[in-house]
This record gives sequence, C-alpha cells and structure tokens, in this order.
Amino acid sequence: MLSVRPVFRLWSRTAAQRFLSSTESAVAIANAELEDGRSQLEAEKSAVQRKVEAMTKADPNMVFGSTEEDPDPELPENPAEITALDPAHLRDAIMPDGTQRLVHIQQRAYRVSQNPMDSEQTWYISFMDDGATAKTWDNPLMGWVSGADPMASNIQLQMSFRTASEAVYFAKKRGWHFVVDEPRFRRGRSDEVQYQDNFLPQKVAALVKRDRKQCNHWERPKAGASHYFRPLKYHGEGEVSQHGPNGDAPIAADAESYYKMR
Repeated sequence: MLSVRPVFRLWSRTAAQRFLSSTESAVAIANAELEDGRSQLEAEKSAVQRKVEAMTKADPNMVFGSTEEDPDPELPENPAEITALDPAHLRDAIMPDGTQRLVHIQQRAYRVSQNPMDSEQTWYISFMDDGATAKTWDNPLMGWVSGADPMASNIQLQMSFRTASEAVYFAKKRGWHFVVDEPRFRRGRSDEVQYQDNFLPQKVAALVKRDRKQCNHWERPKAGASHYFRPLKYHGEGEVSQHGPNGDAPIAADAESYYKMR
C-alpha cells in the first residue's frame, strides 16, 4: 500500500513558501505606497508648517526662535582681551576715583530651609564684600550702606555660575580684578541621616520594615480608656467644680481600655 504522507508534506511546504513570498511582496508594496504618501504630504506642506514642526521638535514650548545651532564665536584665547571689543567694559572696570573694580567670587550662603545646601551649589560675583570696590557710600549717622551700584543690586538676581571657573572667565571678560573665596566643603555623614528621621527615627523605621503590619511600636495598652480628672484649685485646697448640674458629683470609674485598632 502506497503512503501519501511524504507527498502531502512536500505540498504543504511548497504552499507555505508561496504564502510567505506573497505576504512579503504585499507588505513591501504597502510600505512603498506608505512612503509615497508621506513624501507627497511633505511636498504639500508650506514653509510655515515646516518651521512650526522644526520648532516643536526642538522645543515643544517654543513660540518663536531659531532651530539651527549658532556657530561658536571667534574670540581671543586670552579672555581679558575680550574687554577691548566693547568700550563700555573698559569704562565700567575703572571706578570714579581711578581704582580698578574688585569683585569677590564666592558660593551662595547656607539657607535654613528643607534643602539648605542647594544654594551652595552655585557661585556668584559679589560687589559688597570686604575689600570689594563698589559705587556705594556709608551713612555717617546709622552706618547704612547704599545700593546705588547697579551691578551690586542686580547681578545676584540675574546671573549665577555652576563653577568658580565660569565666574572667573566672566570676570576676565569684563576686565574686573577678582578674588576667589575658598569653597565650602561639608563633611559627609556616615550614618545616612535624612530629613525624615526628625519625625520617624531610624530605629522605628527598621522595626516597621522588619515586622510590617505586625509592628507593635504604636500599640497602647490604655488606648480608649477614660483619663478624665478634675484639676486642683489655684491654692490646691480642692478640685475645681465643673459646669453642669452634677459639677461636684463623684467621678465615675474609668472605662475599660482596649487596644487601638489600626
């Protein structure tokens, strides 16, 4: 008796190959049609639409601007020579008495807040420190210092630097003499103390992490019991009478306590 099983297998394999080849050709045709449609849509777009799409791709919040990167300016290797490019910088570096402007480059002060050391991550140029020359005057009566210097009044609100080297480079470009203060180094802690430890000690947090719902740290054997008492009078000669018809009645016995349900 002849077996038809090998012939059936050969026919099934041939049919599968034909099906796969036809499917691949159909997918290729569909992709080509899709690309043609996209190219036609791109050709129909106006210059304004292309500009808006490029701006949105660069920055979703951009309303108007350039999408091309600006070329690096050709500046002299010595930053102090940049001052000669703007005559205003030459006049600003000289004080009315003929002295050169002196500035201090330092970190911002420590703040008493939830993130106190964030301010110390930035550097700024100060005009009001000891030894710095600013266009200010001291009140002879009260000792107040004026804020007439526009740089001293505004630069702290306008400009900050990530590193001291960036502030030094800016001061050189302006033609200022500068003094760089010592950076603030704070020794790190080895006990991994965090702000949340002020409210939940590390020992209790470890118990909660270990025991989870079975943690009995907040279990109170007298929870729900009555702890009412009458305070003593000012001189201590008796208890203070309470308001109501039974203000002098004996105090009832305390209610039975129970564990607080969490």
